[in-house]
Parts: sequence; C-alpha cells; structure tokens
Amino acid sequence: MIIIKKINESEAKFCFLLDSESLKLWNYEQWKSELKNKDIKAIAIYDDKKFVGACVFQFLLDEAELHFIAIRSKYTRKGLGQILFAEFLNISKKNNIKKIFLEVSSINLPAIKFYENLNFKTTSIRKKYYKDGSDAILKTKVIC
Repeated sequence: MIIIKKINESEAKFCFLLDSESLKLWNYEQWKSELKNKDIKAIAIYDDKKFVGACVFQFLLDEAELHFIAIRSKYTRKGLGQILFAEFLNISKKNNIKKIFLEVSSINLPAIKFYENLNFKTTSIRKKYYKDGSDAILKTKVIC
C-alpha cells in the first residue's frame, strides 16, 4: 500500500541514504539541518511501510522551490515519482502557490525528462555550476 506523509528531521537518515544512492547532494548533518528548518517542508512516499522516496521544498509568498525529489532506485519506473510530485503539487495549490522553481544538473537526463513530462520549462542555465563541471538548468512550472 502506498502512503505519503509529512516528514521531519527524524527521517534524516532515510533521506541521506536515498540521496547517497541518487543525487549525492548533502551529507547526513546537512539533511538533519534541512529537515529541522521550520521554513522547509518535506513529504515521503512509503510502499508497504518502506521509505522509498522523498520530496523537499520551500514556499516563499506565492512561489515554491523544489529542493529535492527522488525515488529509491529499485522503486523507479513504477509511477511513484509522479505520485509524490502530484502530492507536492496539491500541497502547493492549497498554499496558493503560482509557480514552482527547481534546478537540475544537465547530466541528470532522467530527471530532465521527468520534469519536461510535467511541463516544466527551462528558464536559465548556469554554466559549469556543479563540481563535476555540469551546468545547472533552472526550470519553472506555472500552476495557477
């Protein structure tokens, strides 16, 4: 059974492990700090009580910034990312969010395709932004 619920710093270990097998953005201490921040919102998706993905975001006025969304590798290609994103979108709409912003590495082709399938548009590119020399692609979705 699929369940989505809000999470906080008590789930930092699960987020760190998910991040370690996917994007490798933050260390464990950074995850604890991120999830402890009162301005940060986070939800997780569970399959039969197993933590399989997370979405971390922040609202500012009528905009949302998507900081992180990922599904554990053995659960990908089953629609769970779309379910998780749909819940993020519902939460955003309930909070009168008009636009969603995100940043994705130019070498993360599965993520780029995922966002394009969700009708995100590229608004800008930061050349050689990441440590590996890849560009950061800034994307926006209007959700009125």
